[in-house]
Amino acid sequence: MTDLAHPLRSAETRPAYVGPSPDEPGWGPIAELLTGAYRESGFAGGVSQVPLDRMVHDMLSARRAEEQISELRRCGDLDGKRILEVGSGCGSLLVYGRAVHGLDIHGIEPGSQSDFSTTMAVCHRLLDHHGLSHEVVRAASGEAIPHPDDSFDIVYSSNVLEHVGDPAAVLAESIRVLKPGGTLCFVVPNYGSWWEGHYGVLWLPHMPAWLAKLYVRALGRDPSYVDTLNLVSRGQMERWLAPHRDRVEVLDWGWSVFEYRLSTLDFSEWAALSVTKRVATMVHRFGLLRPVLWLARRLHWETPLILTLRKRR
Repeated sequence: MTDLAHPLRSAETRPAYVGPSPDEPGWGPIAELLTGAYRESGFAGGVSQVPLDRMVHDMLSARRAEEQISELRRCGDLDGKRILEVGSGCGSLLVYGRAVHGLDIHGIEPGSQSDFSTTMAVCHRLLDHHGLSHEVVRAASGEAIPHPDDSFDIVYSSNVLEHVGDPAAVLAESIRVLKPGGTLCFVVPNYGSWWEGHYGVLWLPHMPAWLAKLYVRALGRDPSYVDTLNLVSRGQMERWLAPHRDRVEVLDWGWSVFEYRLSTLDFSEWAALSVTKRVATMVHRFGLLRPVLWLARRLHWETPLILTLRKRR
């Protein structure tokens, strides 16, 4: 197998999906894996009200992967850079980055654990579709990254830290494998803000887990999912980073992205984000944009948090 396939395609020739399209034979088995996992876990219906077929299409969307590539480019030029994705999930970003953009991107996903076996199986099928080696994704957790110190120019993670067993350890390991001068970018839901994306509902900032469970139960959702989440806030992340303050420089928390999206309403509607857009539209309609931004900046309501830091040389 090759390490890269069809690299650097033009926008006109890029696929609509990371793997097979819905009219190709390979789509069915992948869609069945994802549909079965969403149903068996109770996520579909119990947690999220997004239609199941839309979840599958969103997960495999090339446009969504392209947006993550754009997010990665905020770390700088990606050409010639060695990139690690912590928590590759179904592999959409990793596979798309290699197959379409020719990026040297690697991943880890705890695929040997039963809860993650489906995501690794889907990832392998997507890799096979593009003739890519399975070795670019290793079965491992973020608390024990199987790479030497100073291995990667960029370490990236999106919507993973809220699901791990030990967030502080994942951050420490990610900093360890980052090269001096390298950039880390972690996208994390902000539970100090007004939005919860898994349930797709408005949220009370810094709501404790016990109250959150009562809240989602009142909305007719499964409260047990709250127990699987780390309710991350910017203050918590700052505490987790404190032991590394001499080794890293925090560059950004994602404020400019949040401000732009809220001000322009220019953001995609993946999963339940269509609800967010309706709320943001109401903020504009009632002339509340300036006071909301003023409060949001002072109370750290930006969501998601986009932690960007550089490892000191």
